[in-house]
Amino acid sequence: RGSPLWHGRRGQAAMGRCRRILCCCCCSCLALPGLLSAALLLFAASKVHLPAPADAVPSLHDPAEVEAVLPLAPESYPEAFQGIIWMDQAGSYGHSDLPFTAPDLVLSFGDTAFSTWNPATRTVSVDITRPAWTWQNSLSGYATWWLCRHLGFFYMFELNTDATVIQVYPSLNLGVLGVWSLPKVIMSFTMEKMTPPEGKCPPKEDSSKKDVIKCAVWDRVSSGLLSPLFGSYGVLHYYVYQIVDGKGRRVQPYYDAYLRFARSTCSPPFEFSLHFLGLESQDKSSCPLAFRGVPQGMVANTGRSETTGGEL
Repeated sequence: RGSPLWHGRRGQAAMGRCRRILCCCCCSCLALPGLLSAALLLFAASKVHLPAPADAVPSLHDPAEVEAVLPLAPESYPEAFQGIIWMDQAGSYGHSDLPFTAPDLVLSFGDTAFSTWNPATRTVSVDITRPAWTWQNSLSGYATWWLCRHLGFFYMFELNTDATVIQVYPSLNLGVLGVWSLPKVIMSFTMEKMTPPEGKCPPKEDSSKKDVIKCAVWDRVSSGLLSPLFGSYGVLHYYVYQIVDGKGRRVQPYYDAYLRFARSTCSPPFEFSLHFLGLESQDKSSCPLAFRGVPQGMVANTGRSETTGGEL
């Protein structure tokens, strides 16, 4: 037992246990939408209806028209908040460490009715249940959107002074109880600026996922209070791609990669599941569509243009 070989095996076994523990913790958090969806399937057949959000409704749109649907940030915003970004949590296009993912798609920072860029604090917030955030047209998508709307969930994005790191704070607006953000010492979510290798971006069609991520705009990093105990397994990465620039033009090939993924996730829920959430039934031919939350009566703008992406 005192041999180096035995100690090496014991160390590998310990690291394996640590990795399984971390994955279990991540899976527990990320599996919440799935658990809620399963609960809906069990109870939706009853005549009991949950309360629908009073001030917003899901609105379907074609993922291929997202640049005509999402509000773009004003030109006065920092470059980091321009255009539309796709967080490839599922590793559909590039590599991802996440074992499970949330049922959302893309976002912009142009919902000025909710929040505007604050130069003093270098922050802007995005409500994930409002018009600047899109969701998969699926039961888990609607269930997660419904839950987050009732919780007043949003993200606050804090840009550092040299615009190389964005600290992301999950936050809740609890009304009379105030607004609360998760301290980064407990769970830290950052977006770290990527520097693409010269002459390698955009990636070729046959590029590996490890090569694709070199062309991402941001490295989305998740860590927590206990991360040092797990070594390299205590920090998880996935990658963020800009699919529309600040002028509303498509950035290729990232836009097409997003579009393939968005269309593959469309799986409209049964009508009784939506009724259980207090939501209206959607169009029966609602694929390949996605949705976002909008105020009653809101009408989207139209218009679209396209460009080919270089080194971002």
